[in-house]
Amino acid sequence: MFESVELGQQVSKESYKEAVDQLRSQLITAQIACQNAPGPIIVLISGMDGAGKGELVNALGDMLDMRNVMIRTFWETSDEERQRPDHWRFWRQLPGRGQIGIFFGAWYTDPMRHHVEGNDSDLILEHDMRRIVRLEKMLADDHALILKFWLHLSPEAQKKKHQNLKKKHHESPEMIKRAMWHFDHYPRIRDAAEQTIRHTDRAHARWHLIDASHKRHRQLRVFTILHKALQSFTTQSHGPVVEDSVMEVETAPVLDSIDLSQKLTRDDYRAQLEHYQKLLQKRVWQAYKQRLSTILLFEGWDASGKGGSIRRAANAMDPRLVQQISIGAPTDEEKDHHYLWRFWRHLPRSGMVTIYDRSWYGRTLVERVEGFAHHAEWNRAFEEINEFEQQLIQSPTLLLKFWLHIDPDEQLRRFKEREVTPWKQHKITDEDWRNRDRWQDYERAANEMISRTSTREAPWHLIAANDKKFARIEVLRHTIEQMERLLDEVQS
Repeated sequence: MFESVELGQQVSKESYKEAVDQLRSQLITAQIACQNAPGPIIVLISGMDGAGKGELVNALGDMLDMRNVMIRTFWETSDEERQRPDHWRFWRQLPGRGQIGIFFGAWYTDPMRHHVEGNDSDLILEHDMRRIVRLEKMLADDHALILKFWLHLSPEAQKKKHQNLKKKHHESPEMIKRAMWHFDHYPRIRDAAEQTIRHTDRAHARWHLIDASHKRHRQLRVFTILHKALQSFTTQSHGPVVEDSVMEVETAPVLDSIDLSQKLTRDDYRAQLEHYQKLLQKRVWQAYKQRLSTILLFEGWDASGKGGSIRRAANAMDPRLVQQISIGAPTDEEKDHHYLWRFWRHLPRSGMVTIYDRSWYGRTLVERVEGFAHHAEWNRAFEEINEFEQQLIQSPTLLLKFWLHIDPDEQLRRFKEREVTPWKQHKITDEDWRNRDRWQDYERAANEMISRTSTREAPWHLIAANDKKFARIEVLRHTIEQMERLLDEVQS
């Protein structure tokens, strides 16, 4: 794979200066044009040790307007990052639409290093690469431009670089030791790079292999590729995918299977509420000590009692261990990123609890029904959400998804009650009445959402909520059962 970039190509000073003088203005022009692009520009810089990655990024800083550029280095993993899913540290650093993000190594660094160190097999590396392919496809589908550069050195070129490094007295012993480790492991690094590039070179995120043995050639190649990519990015059509016909898929009416007649008496409710809240408080502290995160996610009809169920669960937890997040319309900053970005940012640390009132399923519900997301966007969201939740579960995180279900008559009764009750009037809006008029559309969307995202690892819990007391106890009971199950798995 690398033979074609081990040719030791060089560029004269005169040719380099002439080309760079022209490219500088062209890059700035293209960068300015990209500020209105519908997606971010993500530039990944990776490669052999001693290949001049840092020097290249500094040179890019001289060629671009840095006010619209972020540079991120992913070296040591912090405690905060270790307490969340692997990709959390990358999602939270993604640039906004029209911005350029330059990442050192990014999501490729750790899987390759673990493979080189012998901690991970070829199969594990391939598994990690498949996850990266899905990540990059997800970002590209949301209009991101992804440019990946592998700066390559032949064994001879790297040996020469390291010999020169040892002669530089100002370099730290740690830097020299790190460089020598890379030199000693060159065959395994090259093998890991070949596997990585082979698995992840896709039309939506191509790798560019760069001969890095000579500075001017290396930088000119990257400048040229970046300019062409930015220029092409500004001329691409990024509008919604127009489909001549969209086949409606008949989905099983899973919501019809819920027995809405289930009720609890007031006395039973009070007794069970006290019992389950005390038990939940104990289990939450046990999970904290075991460093097991928990996410409770609530979806359901307007006036289905999500807020009341959330309060009964949250009141049973130490407030220092739980955060509640109500999801509404995205802010301008959130619109500037992939729709999952704002949810990645709020993931709990190990042992902590996050409760979502509404969630990432808005893409498959309100955004679908109201036309805020076109068919291609909400249709691929099912796969994107399943991948997201899989990473949560493997972190490990207990993910509990609740759908609170009521019938139209009960919703109407609650709406009218809100209109005449002073302390509830703020809960009823014109939008609630308008959404009610589209009950069948939302029901069809909810049925498909539940069918396509209720997985073995992250099933939906369908809660009969015509009786609020029964729904609240069911939420507490399911939460405790699943926490106990996961705690038993960890301890066994």
